[in-house]
Amino acid sequence: MKKQVFKFSSSSTEVHFASGISYLKKIADPKAAVLITDENVYNAHTKRFKDWNTIVLKPGEEYKVQATVDAVVEQLIEMEADRKTTLVGVGGGVITDITGYVASVYMRGVRFGFVPTSVLGLVDASIGGKNGVDVGAFKNMIGIIRQPSFILHDMAFLKSLPQQEWENGFAEIIKHACIKDAAMLAELEINSLKSIPKQPERNL
Repeated sequence: MKKQVFKFSSSSTEVHFASGISYLKKIADPKAAVLITDENVYNAHTKRFKDWNTIVLKPGEEYKVQATVDAVVEQLIEMEADRKTTLVGVGGGVITDITGYVASVYMRGVRFGFVPTSVLGLVDASIGGKNGVDVGAFKNMIGIIRQPSFILHDMAFLKSLPQQEWENGFAEIIKHACIKDAAMLAELEINSLKSIPKQPERNL
């Protein structure tokens, strides 16, 4: 397990690489944490959510709206979540966007972190502090910039990804390499995507 801390002007984010979701208990107290995920991730990895308070949402961009945020807030109130609660988004970009946004406005701000479950989530959606929801046809129209307290990389979640999600994620990786990482671009050019999903722990 490797940890790296990224510091910002008013906060910092711990990134735990290849840690496994079991390590989450060392970062967030299960008694004072709520995991937010979607039906696809929950159904594929149900055992991994054992002993955690969990809110399960409908999957898809069409649910990244204020109505979903309102529903999550109502469930948090029912769970008696308070300012000591940590919210953990376990999912792709929709889940991390919603979780960060809810955490930023619930009780004027509570601690939150992410366990990204897609390649795109690992390399884009979970980083940068971008949190928000869509309004009609306008993507990410409402939101806030706030960095998560931590990001935990559990590569086991990638095993349930369909091929299209691998392709979506690596499109972002290739874009990043083209912009700023010549060494990564050279490595991508000599490798095939077909081999990477078989051993994500070694390759990512």
